[in-house]
Amino acid sequence: MTQFSSMLTAALYAMLVQNIIFSTGYGMSESIRMAKRPKHFFMYGGTVTFFSLALSLICFFLNRIPFVFALETKYRIALYTLILTVLYLMTALFCLTVLKADKKFMNSLGMCALNTLIIALPVVNFKAGYTLAETVGTGIGAGLAFVLSVLLINTGMKHIQANRYIPEIFRGTPALFIYISLIALAMSCISGQSLFV
Repeated sequence: MTQFSSMLTAALYAMLVQNIIFSTGYGMSESIRMAKRPKHFFMYGGTVTFFSLALSLICFFLNRIPFVFALETKYRIALYTLILTVLYLMTALFCLTVLKADKKFMNSLGMCALNTLIIALPVVNFKAGYTLAETVGTGIGAGLAFVLSVLLINTGMKHIQANRYIPEIFRGTPALFIYISLIALAMSCISGQSLFV
């Protein structure tokens, strides 16, 4: 039961308290891009969750090898990127051949897999020294954090477009960035960490 509670705690922490997207900006451009297409929201969320969980697990076991554990951060990130690329190619091949996925899904698959949120997650897990259960929880939580960010950004976009009191110079992208900045400040307040360290 303690493994499950550790996993659940890590998932909730990664999703709400330490939302990697809002508190660090990882995956923000993908969140904005996907918030503009709410029809495919669940497909994007599921795909990001799959890649974040799969890469976290693979890298967790890979970091148990003494040679990999001793690598400098830049080499470790390069290794994680290589592993993610191979994981993406295998998933894309599976989706094309077995699932007969359409072109629209295949275009979004690369965007979901090869983004900064997914690459940053194993580094965060390694630096925090997470256990297997916490690694699984963080992988799931990061996917859910992505879903939460897309929902919040999509909702904000609707309200910004409907608000006729926003000055003309701030409409569109500037207002959206201000909105996202305010959410990021709120997430940072929840986590209790300083933004400017």
